[in-house]
Amino acid sequence: MNEPRKSRLVAGLVIVLVLVAGVAIGFFLHQALPWRHGPPGFGIGGPPPGHGGAVKDRMLARLDRDLKLTPSQHATIDTVLTRREADLRSLMAQTRPRFDSIAARTRSDIQAVLTPEQRDEFAKIVREVESRRKAREGREGR
Repeated sequence: MNEPRKSRLVAGLVIVLVLVAGVAIGFFLHQALPWRHGPPGFGIGGPPPGHGGAVKDRMLARLDRDLKLTPSQHATIDTVLTRREADLRSLMAQTRPRFDSIAARTRSDIQAVLTPEQRDEFAKIVREVESRRKAREGREGR
């Protein structure tokens, strides 16, 4: 085998190995990281998931840990976060119809470029995401 041909073969092999390694790493990270079942995108099912109370609890725990809050500070900040959580829920209730309209248009635009088989699979994904969103909203008492 001549030298230029051997060099191209080695370079091609390296490229293929890097590609395979990248795909493998991406797959394993996708499976291992916490957003694995997170939002596939605003166009499919809505804003990122998260139980509001759980977010507030995590934030308060972090502030406790990082700022070493006094019991009085903890109680006051807990009240502030609870009140703001209610404000955010109210805002979301007002904006949800507009958001849903944008999401529906996005889904329609995506479907327009898919094959019939892909549309069927996309419909399954949308149903799954919507089901999770409705379950989450039920847990949050919306």
